[in-house]
Amino acid sequence: MMDDTKFKEGDWVKEKNGTRGMTVVGYAKDEAEGQGEVRCRYKTESGEETEAGFPEDDLVSI
Repeated sequence: MMDDTKFKEGDWVKEKNGTRGMTVVGYAKDEAEGQGEVRCRYKTESGEETEAGFPEDDLVSI
């Protein structure tokens, strides 16, 4: 399978307008929208590790 993703697992990214660094942990494909989202792991303000999905176009490498 061809890997045409912008980021790879382990990359360090942030939201274009954000300041929080996050680690890419994988991709999730939304079949309804036909667009993938990047799964990222980061620490919340309280220090807890969490994961969330972000549209690939909203992220940049740091």
